[in-house]
Amino acid sequence: RISWSNRPPVSAVMDTDADGKIVTATDPGERAKLTVMSAETRRTEMKNVCKHCHTPDYINAFYSQYDDFVVLYNEKFAKPGQAIMKALGEQELITKTQFDEEIEWTWFYLWHHEGRRARHGASMMAPDYAHWHGMYEVAERFYMQLIPQARELIEHAKASGQPEKAAAVEAVVEEIMSRPEHKWGPGLKPKTDTPSAEPASAAAAAAAPSADITAAAGTTTPSSPADASGASADDSRESAGESEPESETKPGEPKDSPPNS
Repeated sequence: RISWSNRPPVSAVMDTDADGKIVTATDPGERAKLTVMSAETRRTEMKNVCKHCHTPDYINAFYSQYDDFVVLYNEKFAKPGQAIMKALGEQELITKTQFDEEIEWTWFYLWHHEGRRARHGASMMAPDYAHWHGMYEVAERFYMQLIPQARELIEHAKASGQPEKAAAVEAVVEEIMSRPEHKWGPGLKPKTDTPSAEPASAAAAAAAPSADITAAAGTTTPSSPADASGASADDSRESAGESEPESETKPGEPKDSPPNS
């Protein structure tokens, strides 16, 4: 009744052959010929079980959310990670021996540890495992370890006289990081090709988001907190003839003298 296999690095649709193995053929005709039980059939059987306790809307909403989660993991992290590791191996920037280099452990933890936990958390409706112990750690492992380690290997290759191999792997990494889903990474780099703004301009730019939010809400904010509270209170005191009390001093002691220690 399982429509996804969450065991491998990239989750696979559970179309199975006569031996119960996942069909890996990509050609539609060949795939249809080999498939004995499709993922759709498996899901239909599972939904029939779910209907004993849950409404159709509840069931369909769960599967929609689950599918989106698995596709997000596959497309944003797992397939790119596989592509990077494949490029490193093909260009011999890592050895054929498994787990003798740090990046191989990083990749293993990403898909086998955090990645499996995230996918199984989503399948069992466990949000803490799906997010904080899952996709959050997948993203952290990908951006903070896998990508920097791959770039470090690229730089080592350049320094050791392997520019072509380094360029081949670098092209894979940078193509991945230029995709819309990873655009925030390059976006964090400081812009050096534009002149720095004047302090006043910078302050105005910083205030712009607040002004936009206020406009969208249909309200008007004062130009400063003092306009809203402090200034009006001071004005009312002055109009009433009130003044700020002077600090008390002892006879013979100058004003504003520091307190005795």
